Amino acid sequence: MKIFIVFVLITLDFSACDATSTKKCPDGWTGFGRKCYKYVSDVKSWAEAERYCQGLGGNLASVHSNQTQSLLKKMGKMSGSYKRTWIGAQDATQDSWWLWSDGSVFDFSAWHSGEPNHAGQQEHCVEMNYGDEVLWNDAKCNTKLFFVCQKAANIPNNCRSV
Repeated sequence: MKIFIVFVLITLDFSACDATSTKKCPDGWTGFGRKCYKYVSDVKSWAEAERYCQGLGGNLASVHSNQTQSLLKKMGKMSGSYKRTWIGAQDATQDSWWLWSDGSVFDFSAWHSGEPNHAGQQEHCVEMNYGDEVLWNDAKCNTKLFFVCQKAANIPNNCRSV
């Protein structure tokens, strides 16, 4: 009987967590893992896009896995084709020293073949959905593109990663 009660309590704890975490992202945002993502189909330069995302409580999206890359790629596929889209990486401080605008470690990349090429030392920001392979390209930061914002999901403290 005690085992049954413990099982019920654990189940209720996880059920309550599941019920509260269904609204972990605001309307118009997509939840994935511990992050919320918003695809913005308004064109801005990289810096303008970053400021816009900061105004929403986040940053341009950082990509740390193939799964996140796939999600953002799908979000960027509009009207039947992939749209060039800013993400949060840049190397404006030092060439080839890529940084994410949210301060996280640059531990994943999905460069298109031949990229990054810095094209005359003028390309310092990263776009995704570039070329036939819809991968990453370094581009001029003042180029006006769509973009993806990310922010932390609202996950209650009682929720645990299982």
